[in-house]
Amino acid sequence: MGISSALARDLAGIRNLTEEDREQLRTLILDFFAASFAGVKANGAFNAAVEKAVFSQGGAPESAVFLHSRKLPARLAAFMNAVYGHGAELDDGNKKAAGHAGVHLIPAVFALADRLGSTQEAVLTALAAGYEAYIRISSAAQPGMVRRGFHSTGMAGSLACAAACARLYGLDAVGLEDAVALATTMSGGLLSYGDSRPAIKPLNPGKAAENGVFAAMLAREGVRGPAEALEGPNGWFHAVTEETDESCLKGGDHLLLHDCYFKLYPSCRHTHCGIDAAAALHGKAKPEEIVSAEVYIYPNAIKLAGIRFPKDADETKFSIPYTLACALQTGTYGIADMDPPRMTEEITTLIGKITMIADPAMEDRSRGIRGARIRLTLKDGSVLEESVSVPKGDPENPLTRQDILAKLKTCAGDQVSEAELSALAGAVLGIGGEAPFENPMLLLPQKP
Repeated sequence: MGISSALARDLAGIRNLTEEDREQLRTLILDFFAASFAGVKANGAFNAAVEKAVFSQGGAPESAVFLHSRKLPARLAAFMNAVYGHGAELDDGNKKAAGHAGVHLIPAVFALADRLGSTQEAVLTALAAGYEAYIRISSAAQPGMVRRGFHSTGMAGSLACAAACARLYGLDAVGLEDAVALATTMSGGLLSYGDSRPAIKPLNPGKAAENGVFAAMLAREGVRGPAEALEGPNGWFHAVTEETDESCLKGGDHLLLHDCYFKLYPSCRHTHCGIDAAAALHGKAKPEEIVSAEVYIYPNAIKLAGIRFPKDADETKFSIPYTLACALQTGTYGIADMDPPRMTEEITTLIGKITMIADPAMEDRSRGIRGARIRLTLKDGSVLEESVSVPKGDPENPLTRQDILAKLKTCAGDQVSEAELSALAGAVLGIGGEAPFENPMLLLPQKP
């Protein structure tokens, strides 16, 4: 049995979730809503332009759109909600996969569930299959996929959403393989946003969600995808990487959704260990006492988040020097530092003292480590150092459910009332069982 068929068989076999699986999925959904509130607030101008282009297409009112009263066709609702979810860089991710999962999977599955009237348990099972698909496929293609300039969130995300939506349709292993195969020829997403105009990054998970819904629809209608779509001589793996780690495609002793991380800071994950290290150094030396700050970090972090002086909120998400300077000065980093960037004289002076040094030793994929080490040299000749191998929010350094609820409240801000937010959280934490799925988005205030 080939790779594509074996993977489809495994994904079709995911059922009978444990209560631990359900609890993790509910936490991931809560986190998606937190990221969406922040994304609406942080990426307003871009969102408005995308809304104008998407809503003008019209179509059947099938699926809910975050904070909107108007419904859209399922594939367009999936696209729009994924765009919101990625707008502030606060959505969940996976280190081995080197990308984000929930931001495309949750919009895709929720949108199709609205259309189909699925059960709550079917929604959770589809999401579990989607997370498994995304993490296995993307991990197997790393690090070659990043080296070739592909954004795994978009590329592997299309395949994962197709698998999840195929499960929601109730397709068997053959139909699921067809859905994934069809998505291989639709997938896209480049890292070019890191070179300039990073505001467009949410288009990648948006298209992943839309493509996944559509691929599953086609498979449901009997359209067949290419055989050996992943491993074939012109298959997906051949296109995105020079070497495939087939061991990543096999299942383990637990569902991989438990290996996802959660984010505390509204910036690319590659900045987070540095922020934690800088926050730990805050208060040990005054900014004016610092002569130089050397940041030892793995090469991909500099490649993807090396903007030095961010000009706008979008660029702050991909700036190791800026996020570190803020954390050194204040002891934390948050949404208030984004829009507009806090480019005070103190911050720009600190950025001028920061040197990013590529250090491959700060990354160990086998141990799940993508760390950073900061070395401060002070005017009196003394040196302060701080290393962080695993940032807050990783499975090895986890957040609690209360941390996620606090994040939800902070990100929502004044966009909803306390009662509305409580109703949303209660609905998400109650998802499960054979009752019909009712999209929690419908509990939120809605604009035309």
